[in-house]
Amino acid sequence: METVPGPELPQGPYSEEREFSRLLDLNLGFDIPTCEAKILREFPATPWAGLDPETLQTPYAELRRMLACVAPLPGSRIADIGAGYGRMGLLIGALHPELHFTGVEVSPVRAGEGARMLAPFSNVEWRCGDATASEGDFPHADHYFMYDFSDLESLFRVIDRLKTIARTRSISVIGRGRRTRDHIERMEPWLTAMVPPGHFGNFSIYRSA
Repeated sequence: METVPGPELPQGPYSEEREFSRLLDLNLGFDIPTCEAKILREFPATPWAGLDPETLQTPYAELRRMLACVAPLPGSRIADIGAGYGRMGLLIGALHPELHFTGVEVSPVRAGEGARMLAPFSNVEWRCGDATASEGDFPHADHYFMYDFSDLESLFRVIDRLKTIARTRSISVIGRGRRTRDHIERMEPWLTAMVPPGHFGNFSIYRSA
């Protein structure tokens, strides 16, 4: 039976990976502190406003390990549901021109900054919208990355959309965060029963039959 391969890159201390990613964002030209301050002023009641940006984002080294685990074929499409500032898109745009990326981010401020940084890459599509909505446009992809959402209902809606897609073709889901992985393990046998999942530190890889 098919299994998920192990990552090619060794895992370092999480605090060091976060700090490296923060400094890399600064060197690349992201203006995340200004954006987060604007979000906090304009949307103070939003659950994801005012959080540490490194809590909201996945370190670059971990994103590279995710891609190594998924091992996407050339021409594959990767979608990030709740893409933040677009680190996954930046990684794919810069290092994987053979892949296609779609990122969806609900915050207009973060989406605007991500669009600015991702504009040079022709294999990257960037959207501002709510991918957790039960209706509306949902990205077409072979591999989906999703982190813990701010509420369970959003998680349930995204899983339902993915379940509908999996009825017509095989997909993989990169689940990051305790809430997302716990729900998939307990409630979504279509992602766990046929292909053994791979568990790697903060994230897991699931594949539909």
